[in-house]
Amino acid sequence: MVWDTGTGSCVVGERLRTAVASVRTVLRAQGLALKTTCQAGQGALGVRVDVVDGLLASAVVRGPLAEGEPVDMGTPAGVIGAKAGNDSEDISPDVQHNRQWLRALMARHQFDNLPNAWWHFAHQAAPQPAVAEVELAER
Repeated sequence: MVWDTGTGSCVVGERLRTAVASVRTVLRAQGLALKTTCQAGQGALGVRVDVVDGLLASAVVRGPLAEGEPVDMGTPAGVIGAKAGNDSEDISPDVQHNRQWLRALMARHQFDNLPNAWWHFAHQAAPQPAVAEVELAER
């Protein structure tokens, strides 16, 4: 799996590009870095959060915080398995905290965590006007 630290091949729309850049900015201030990968055919992003500054990162995430290493999420990013799923109960309290923190962060930037893996996110679609609103606007 190729992790991208730039805009990524999935990031084609301006809303998505802006959302990913916004997440990266928040993480940078917390001593962390977002890496993404395109989940082709699924309309989603795979994400991984790496430690850049362990001291800063310790304010928001738990577990080993070796610089240059991924934040401990219990399983490797990009690998689907029983322990990677959101309903997995066989994970440490630190991992539970880190996963909840990531879900909350991504949700603030309009990303939904997909149920099959902690690292799998889809960007929320732009709100569509109701049919009645479209019809009235056209008249």
